[in-house]
Amino acid sequence: MFALSPYDLIWSVVALTVLVLTFAALVVWFRTRWDRPWEAGLTLLAIVVVPILGPAAFLVSRGRRPVDARPAPDARS
Repeated sequence: MFALSPYDLIWSVVALTVLVLTFAALVVWFRTRWDRPWEAGLTLLAIVVVPILGPAAFLVSRGRRPVDARPAPDARS
């Protein structure tokens, strides 16, 4: 029979966590409208290069950003 060792199970959970966090952070990153291109680039670099902390820090910081309550100006005027 096939027996799954605890070592393999732990690494599988860690790998799945990294993939899910990175995917979620990239989805939010692509949906974000960036005012400064350098900020977008540095944020993307942190998400991709720093496996767990980069995406987690980005996702946590997104909730702390103030949201502009003013409606967007009409582009046709």
